[in-house]
Amino acid sequence: MGNGLANQPKILRGAFVDSNPLAFPPLIVPFQFNPETITRRKGISVTVPPSRRGREEEAPESESLGEAQTVHTNPETLSMDIRLDATDALESGDPIAGQFGVLPALSALEMMVTPRSESLFAGLLGLSANFGFGDRQSPPVVIFVWGRQRIYAVRITDLNIQETEYHPNLNPIRVTVGVSLEVIGGRNPFNLFTQAQQELLASLNLANTPALARSTIINIG
Repeated sequence: MGNGLANQPKILRGAFVDSNPLAFPPLIVPFQFNPETITRRKGISVTVPPSRRGREEEAPESESLGEAQTVHTNPETLSMDIRLDATDALESGDPIAGQFGVLPALSALEMMVTPRSESLFAGLLGLSANFGFGDRQSPPVVIFVWGRQRIYAVRITDLNIQETEYHPNLNPIRVTVGVSLEVIGGRNPFNLFTQAQQELLASLNLANTPALARSTIINIG
């Protein structure tokens, strides 16, 4: 009798990866558990020139729609909760988990909001921090990988760390981290890739248009 589990699709894991592959220490945090919810915010800011405020009705008929307004695209933001849990590793006798709990993964996350110039080991070893995106005075630019269609270059803007259970040596073995991200726009390769995927997927939505149009006409009638 075949094992039904063999037919289940393999679950991809999200991850945070430092954009600098030569950085020390290497910063890679694959998700132990994928977050159940990711909150994404995309928006624009609309402003009206001071000379036009309160006088919108006086706009000439020849003025095209939106010409009297200035529109700026706001950076996209994402937020999620990441869970770190050393329970299974402790039960299997993992020596690193037995000594440090989830501190290695938690420390890698915290280093992602630390400027490269503050890295003690990189300075002592004379390693270059100029490879990849960003600069020494800023925290690393992080690549957020969320499936095959969405890969973002981001800054981690906030970490809200809740340590909920400890090893007898007081190293945490269960931690929930609220992570806030700001997507770096522009023509970097990750942004261009994700934008291309969005445009392709949006075009697939055209397949639903005839059915939606018929439903709308029926409801109006």
